[in-house]
Amino acid sequence: MNKRIKNPHFRVLYETDQLILGHEFEYAYLIWKKGSKETNMGDFYGDPSCGLISENNDWCLVGGETLVVWKNDGTVLPVVDDGLRWISELRQTAPYEAELLIDPYSEKGAVWKLNIATLKFEKLRDFRSDYIHSDKFDW
Repeated sequence: MNKRIKNPHFRVLYETDQLILGHEFEYAYLIWKKGSKETNMGDFYGDPSCGLISENNDWCLVGGETLVVWKNDGTVLPVVDDGLRWISELRQTAPYEAELLIDPYSEKGAVWKLNIATLKFEKLRDFRSDYIHSDKFDW
């Protein structure tokens, strides 16, 4: 087992049968359950808030103040756009597509769609929640 997972400061964001996506404070990691391989997903301003690994374990996303994409060819790419900041939740909607819930407590709250293969994204709709004590949203 990877020694990072045993660290009491390591927090799991998402897990599949093959991979664990998590963070130690501001630093995110993708860890293979077999062997000791890991990929550094970069650092974040503040801790990452969410993660997603695809159903086929061939891509993953880490969200927080920014968005980082990993593809199974080893590519780790930050996606830089002011509209894709402060990501609260992620969900897979197609084999190479995900939706991102952006800062639902602000005026910029929205749902965006991201194509993993092309890294093209588009805003689907505004989304704002006035329920500041909610951890999960029906979006």
